Amino acid sequence: MSSNPEKQEKNLYWNNEEQEKLKNYDFLESEFQPSLYMGFPVHILSIKFKNGICKIKAQFSYCKEDGVPYVLAIVNYIAKREHGKYKLYNWLSYEKMNWNFSTVGIVDFYYPINHKFDIEKAKKLNDFINHVCSKLNVLPEPFEYYFAADYDYIQNLKGIDYYIGMGGESTPRGQATENQVFCSGLGEFYPHEVFHVLIDKHFPNKHLWVSEGIATFLGGSRGKSLKWHIKKTNQYLQNNLQINLNEMLKLTNLDNETSYHYVLGGLIAKKIMDKGGWNLLREFMSSGTNDEDYYKAIEIHLGVNKSEINEYIRNQLQVESEK
Repeated sequence: MSSNPEKQEKNLYWNNEEQEKLKNYDFLESEFQPSLYMGFPVHILSIKFKNGICKIKAQFSYCKEDGVPYVLAIVNYIAKREHGKYKLYNWLSYEKMNWNFSTVGIVDFYYPINHKFDIEKAKKLNDFINHVCSKLNVLPEPFEYYFAADYDYIQNLKGIDYYIGMGGESTPRGQATENQVFCSGLGEFYPHEVFHVLIDKHFPNKHLWVSEGIATFLGGSRGKSLKWHIKKTNQYLQNNLQINLNEMLKLTNLDNETSYHYVLGGLIAKKIMDKGGWNLLREFMSSGTNDEDYYKAIEIHLGVNKSEINEYIRNQLQVESEK
């Protein structure tokens, strides 16, 4: 914990196999912002050996001035011998052996043993992959897809027993990493995160709202279609006329179901597709990474300058809601 693991650089304490295979080899590092290793005191709760495998449970926490404990997370690691010395491994690399496994097309599906695998939904996901990759001129690459009914099962699979904010209503949720998708609530078909894992790396010169917007346009968000998010957001904005969408990139979550970068980014992506098809969408996906680039791309591709965005977005939300 004193070796700056948040840098994800070559680490003497981590196994070579995962470091050579993956850039972000420690799956837990990016679960928290800016990092799991952001400076919380670390308490080793237990170290247990069985059949040559060492299981380590660690708590990242501190006590506040009033004596109340603040626990960021309780997580697990595996340690095994590599060339005679114990090295750390992701808990996932060990725990996934206790899940069922099926391969359909280029996707390796991992799921709880009590889940009945839906082959038709798995084929539908592969059809989505082939269609989108073909349109965006991207070669599909195999990846791992982990899914369960509830996201806490996914967190346990990755080695997280507890994390700050755990609990609440169970809704569809997902995350994409280097070559893995983790998701819950939608079974074998969670296209939003699959878009990220297959496409994002091929278009690095794009704004976050471009990435999230196109993923929502093509694959929905949190289990709902872009149209559903548009109708919900349109009604909300009609009741909140004081919100200035000329500064929309400063907006975050509308509520626990809808975020502005999903719905407004998705609306912009749809309008660009409607105007110029996949060719214009590909051009939009290489239009720059900063906020000024995004506003400029809207002006170039849709003819809407920044001072007109509030009126344009509100009008188009209404148009799409009525379709």
